[in-house]
Amino acid sequence: MDRRWLTFAVLLVLLVGVSALVALLGPAGDEASTRLELRRATAANGFPELLVTVADEFNEPATTDGRATVGLVCRDRAGEVVLEARHEWPLLNDGDPPAPHVHQPAGKGELARIDRCRLTGTTVALRGRLAAG
Repeated sequence: MDRRWLTFAVLLVLLVGVSALVALLGPAGDEASTRLELRRATAANGFPELLVTVADEFNEPATTDGRATVGLVCRDRAGEVVLEARHEWPLLNDGDPPAPHVHQPAGKGELARIDRCRLTGTTVALRGRLAAG
């Protein structure tokens, strides 16, 4: 009987310890790698676009191991590719918004289907979800 209680106590301590570690390190998956801001926008020419913004800290040549381009892949909720494009890296900052970004042309139908996007060719996961709207 004592041995079972000791085993139970050890397992309980391990479970609490692992739970605390997971809570401390934060969530895995999409949230931990969400480093792109995605917004529907209208270009200066009046056409719809997807505005893809990345934090300054990631907009460095080292993020791509010096490669001059990255891929942009956007998928719908079912995981089907909706949009694919290549962009020069690092991204430019033309001041609107005041962060490195790209104005990706996209049709209204594409914008309606896009759920999430990621940049390919980077050493860190750069992805984000498009806010409903």
